[in-house]
Amino acid sequence: MDSRQKMIKARAALVLDEPFFGSLVLRMGLVEDSSCKTLWVDGKSLGYNPAFVDSLSMDKLKGCLCHEVMHCALSHHARRGDRDSKKWNVAADYAVNPLVRDKFSLPDGALFDPDLSSFSAEEIYNRLPDQSGDQGQDQDQAGSSGGSGDSGDQDQGQDQGSGSDPGGCGEVRDCPGEDGAVASASDLAKSESEWRVAVAQAAQQAQAFGSLPAGFDRVVDEIVNPKVDWRSLLRRFMDQVSKSDYSWSPPNRRHVHAGLYLPSCRTSDIGTVAVAVDTSCSIGQKTLDQVMAELSSIVVDFRCEIYLVWCDSRIHGIENFQDGYLPERLIPKGGGGADFRRVFEWAGRESIDPPCLIYFTDLCGSFPESVPMYPVLWITEGKALKEVPFGEVLEV
Repeated sequence: MDSRQKMIKARAALVLDEPFFGSLVLRMGLVEDSSCKTLWVDGKSLGYNPAFVDSLSMDKLKGCLCHEVMHCALSHHARRGDRDSKKWNVAADYAVNPLVRDKFSLPDGALFDPDLSSFSAEEIYNRLPDQSGDQGQDQDQAGSSGGSGDSGDQDQGQDQGSGSDPGGCGEVRDCPGEDGAVASASDLAKSESEWRVAVAQAAQQAQAFGSLPAGFDRVVDEIVNPKVDWRSLLRRFMDQVSKSDYSWSPPNRRHVHAGLYLPSCRTSDIGTVAVAVDTSCSIGQKTLDQVMAELSSIVVDFRCEIYLVWCDSRIHGIENFQDGYLPERLIPKGGGGADFRRVFEWAGRESIDPPCLIYFTDLCGSFPESVPMYPVLWITEGKALKEVPFGEVLEV
């Protein structure tokens, strides 16, 4: 039996014995790829090295297929961004393997750390040391129970390809765009959405046969109904309003591995951002401290200055912060009823045309009748109490 027949047989066994995983594996076409070390997925295809497939028992091959398809189910192929590929693969393996290893066999050296099993790939990535020097040594530092892997001799800084499988179970690569082009933001979002639908359908099929793996109802719910971190949404909002340009120096590292030398996006100054705080006791001090800490980082990253406006039914104070400086703790001024119109009137009266306005409030107040020409982000503590006539709402 050659390697392709073995792959097909392993897929068929999963369809019969584990329909949740089997139906997901069938979504991807098989691609023989001797240039990779083990396996790879990118959300559309499942690549395999024939020698690696031949070296595995059928049980471990099925385990690796489930490992790979869970990368796609968790959208690891669409969420790397500008993170280091090797470190991202380590983090993604730590996120995936706890979902697979209790039911399937995995190759020796598969990465696992019970202390990391409840975190997302992004959270694990932030906890890992930089992937420099000997890879096995880095993994030992990352978790006491993690496998050592065998990629210490691989080239550091290779964004994709055969050098991005430190765990030895198969790597996850970035989702390609249409016709093999570089994936756009909409391509990535579309792939995530398609995989969420696929996971929901696979779970329904498995439940119909009474074979959804134990505990996977929670996993499926988290995939189908993801909870996005508010910090990511805040930065996404700032990215959208920032003035960006492209430069060939340095090139975009994300695509160098494919021989594509594309310009990198460089963010220039945003300008003066207006930040208003509703001081009518609607935002708690802890939430205010958390968001202002994130704004402090944004001031540095986007090279902007901030007008901070304290307002309830009237404006109680205006402060200006620039050069990356924001105080560690802000003490609200005021405490009466809320009237959002005052901040927008102030911006018009002072001829301030901010690239955006960020407003901390519970949304219980009077809104302007006319829509401003600049984007507005309303930040609330917990569930928003009402809809807004314009702008976006971010729940912290």
